[in-house]
Parts: sequence; structure tokens; C-alpha cells
Amino acid sequence: MKYRLLGGRGSGSASVEVALAALGVEHEIVEAAPWEENAPGLAELHAVNPLAQVPTLVTPAGEVLTESVAILWTLMERHPSDWVPAPSTTERAACLRWMMFVAANVYAAGSIVDVPSRWLADEGARQALQTGARARIAQYWTIVADAWRGTPFLLGERPRIADVYVANISRWWGARKFLEQNRPEFHALLRRIEALPEVAPVWQRHGFQ
Repeated sequence: MKYRLLGGRGSGSASVEVALAALGVEHEIVEAAPWEENAPGLAELHAVNPLAQVPTLVTPAGEVLTESVAILWTLMERHPSDWVPAPSTTERAACLRWMMFVAANVYAAGSIVDVPSRWLADEGARQALQTGARARIAQYWTIVADAWRGTPFLLGERPRIADVYVANISRWWGARKFLEQNRPEFHALLRRIEALPEVAPVWQRHGFQ
């Protein structure tokens, strides 16, 4: 049995693809983007994930994993490697901290930008909400960038899974343009992450430029 990654091009499934390949575990990628009407894996996605969100990972044992950070962290625990720092280290705590920070703050605000009608019916109020959410996203990325200490990668001398996840999420909601203009050194860090041999082919497949 293999891992089955239900994902979509240009989505958060990119970081999970990098992890699966870098860890050398058997897997298959099933296109299941809910925005693609004829995606081959769409029916399977709806069957295993009530929210029909990608990425969704089905393990060889049949477990269903959702939420990118939970998927990545589970893979790292089950297939130990240098992509996650050793247990009980400050770097491991920082790795999980920043992944969760981006997921809980940047991604949450991004969902408001994408579909404000989930929260508000009034068009004028929705526009104001989107404007506020974009401002919060910029603030969150400033916090992440300012916490970085200028090391070759986000947490130190070598890349970790947090690097891949952060680079993936920074692809949306105007983050790259904001960082290029306001935190150019951090923007250069993201480009360095994306040039890694484990990352670049996956980014190309997803259409990330």
C-alpha cells in the first residue's frame, strides 16, 4: 500500500509532495482540486474529507489525515529524517511553532480574503473585511521575517520542513510582493528554499514562478 495524496496544482499540497519525496516513501498523487470540476480524485476527496479540502492524505493503513501541518508533522514523526530537528530541542519547538503560526494566522486570514461571504452578507462590509484581513496577513509575515536571524535557512544552517511549508504558504495573498518590497532579505531566503533540489521540481509542477 502507498500513501495517497489528494491534492491540487497551486495548492498547499505542494509542501506535502516535497515531504513525501524527500522522505523516500511510496506514494501516489491524485488530482482532486475542488475547484476543478472534472478532477479525477474529487469523488474520493468528498468521501473522506467533509470539507473537501486539499491536501488530504490517506495513509497505507487507511487513516485520513487533513490540515497541512498535521500531515507534515505526522510524516516527520513516522519517517524520521533531518527535515525535522531532533526531539526535545529548541529548534524542533521553533519548527512546529512557526508552522503553526503561519497556519493559524496567515492561512486563517487568507480564507477571509478568499471567501468573505462565508462571514458577511453585505458587500461593503465584505470589502472592508478583506482589506483588514490583507493588512493582518502583512503584519503576520512581518513577524515571521523579523524573527528570522539571518541564518542560511529559517531555523539554522540546514533546511527543515518549516522552510518548505512557509515558502508554500507565502505564495498567496500578495505576500511575496509585500516581502520583496519590505523584507527583501527574507524574500531572498524564500527564493533560496525554492531552489533546493527537493523543492524546485515540485514547485515547477505546481506552476509556482
